[in-house]
Amino acid sequence: MSNRTKGWPARIRTSAVTAALFAVVAPGALVAQSADEERSPSGFELTGYIGALLPMAKLADSGDTLSAEFSTKVAFGLEVDYWFGNFGVALNGNYANPNLTIQVVEGEGSFPTSINLGATDVWTAAANVLWRPQLKGSATIVRPYFGAGPGVVKVMYPTDDEFSIQDETRFAISLVGGAQVELSKGWFVRLDVRDYISKFDTEPFAESKTQHDLFVSIGVGYAFH
Repeated sequence: MSNRTKGWPARIRTSAVTAALFAVVAPGALVAQSADEERSPSGFELTGYIGALLPMAKLADSGDTLSAEFSTKVAFGLEVDYWFGNFGVALNGNYANPNLTIQVVEGEGSFPTSINLGATDVWTAAANVLWRPQLKGSATIVRPYFGAGPGVVKVMYPTDDEFSIQDETRFAISLVGGAQVELSKGWFVRLDVRDYISKFDTEPFAESKTQHDLFVSIGVGYAFH
C-alpha cells in the first residue's frame, strides 16, 4: 500500500473532528448573533417634533361666574434620550401659543360675556424614565416605549385692561407613550402622546383645579448608536 493511501484514515478522522466541532460551535455563534441583533440598542437619540396642545378641560371654572379655557394650538418640541438597552432617560421641552378665552357672568340671570385675552405662552419640560419592550422578527423596526417622570409647566398670560391673570410656574407629572419606526440606519419617525398633569391655582381664580395638557406629536429623530 502506498504512503498516500496509508494517510487516508488520518485525513478522514481529521475531517470528521472538524465537522463535529463546526456542528457544535456554529449554532452557538448564530444564536449569539441573533441575540445581538434583537437586543435593544444603547446610546443617545435626538428627536425634533411638531404636534398640537390639546387641553382636556377648562383651565379654571369658578362656579357660574368665571371660567377660563385654552384653545387647541400647534406645539413644537425637542427631546434628548439616552438608552441603556430596554430602559432609558429622556429630557424634553415643548412650546405652544394657545389663545385664552375668559367667560364672565356679571350678575344673576345675566348672559356670560366672553373676553378673548389673546395668545398665551405655554412652556413645558420633563425628565422621564422610559421603558422600551423589544419586538422580534420583522417587527423590530417598530420600537414602542412608555414612561413617566416629573415636569414643569410655565404659563405667561397676556395682559388686558379689563382682566389680568398672574403668570405661573407649576409642578407637573408627565406620562408618555409612543413608538419609533425605523426609516434607515440611524433615522426614525416618532409618534408620541404625553400628558402633563398639574394643578392650576392662580389669581383671580379662587379654586385650584387639576389640569391635563395633552401633547400629540409626530417627529423625526436620529439614533447615535
